[in-house]
Amino acid sequence: MEKEHSRILGCLAGLAVGDAMGRPTELLFSYRRIEARYGKVTTFIGKHAGAVTDDTRLTLTLADAVLEKNRMVSADELIDFWKWHPEFSWRKFLRSYNRSVGFWIGEHIVAWAGRMGVPGHLTGYLNISSLFDGNEAAMIMAPVGIIFRGRPSEAAQAAREVARAMLVGEGVQAAGAWAAGIAAALSEGATVESVIDAARSNASLKMRASIDRALSVSEPYTDVYSVRPELYRCCLRPITIDSLETIPMALAMFRLAGGDPMTAVIGGANFGRDADTIAGMAGLLSGALGSIDSIDQELYRRVCEVNGFDLEDYAARLATVSA
Repeated sequence: MEKEHSRILGCLAGLAVGDAMGRPTELLFSYRRIEARYGKVTTFIGKHAGAVTDDTRLTLTLADAVLEKNRMVSADELIDFWKWHPEFSWRKFLRSYNRSVGFWIGEHIVAWAGRMGVPGHLTGYLNISSLFDGNEAAMIMAPVGIIFRGRPSEAAQAAREVARAMLVGEGVQAAGAWAAGIAAALSEGATVESVIDAARSNASLKMRASIDRALSVSEPYTDVYSVRPELYRCCLRPITIDSLETIPMALAMFRLAGGDPMTAVIGGANFGRDADTIAGMAGLLSGALGSIDSIDQELYRRVCEVNGFDLEDYAARLATVSA
């Protein structure tokens, strides 16, 4: 039980540390601009160093909804919880261009649609991110993978159901694939390859092709820095927050790092584009494999302190929720 708690905590901590490390570099969009300004990013940098973005905060609001019911929630139940949540206040909506202050506009739209009476299984139709396979649903699936740990296909099914609150189309399928990967990472005896296989086998054909391309391109490389030019050349999408880019990039960094959380997080943070999501995703899978002991303890302490949350408490409570 102690080992299980440590791995769940590692999953949440890997997400938060990666999200915070990738937050400043996301706004630079290109790894070349990151190199010009910072060189290699290996710790929290910039103004509000250690602050997370909507990736972690939205994940924890999904966890809050689950913990309130003490079970997995549906899309309708999630929107019923979110629509009065303080994170979706009008003040934060007006500042949603700044994700260090509020969520992105698409996330506000689904919550405010709920306030207007739209049921959660339909609010995803109103999110503009559905037009380009956005990653808002996939990036918050840690609680689903934790609840269904060791049961990837069931995690994928539950994720696709709740993801309808956020998106429709490919973004929903992406959430299922990512939740399956998280559930596999928390399985007994999990390996880097078993995690990737679980994500691939629960992905759409479109997502699987994108994952395979990223893994194939990155295979000849041995570090998370030198692979970037080739991934940029072969694997980028027109919109940076497209799940068909972020999930394959996160899995490529995860594999190149050999499941080491800090190497995977650094790879995502130095990639640019949607760096906070890529680093957070790569970090949570690696943290689930390696447990909280594999996370830099100083960075973990700082991210909890700066953001004022208790990930150990979340891990303990989520571990008790029955699938």
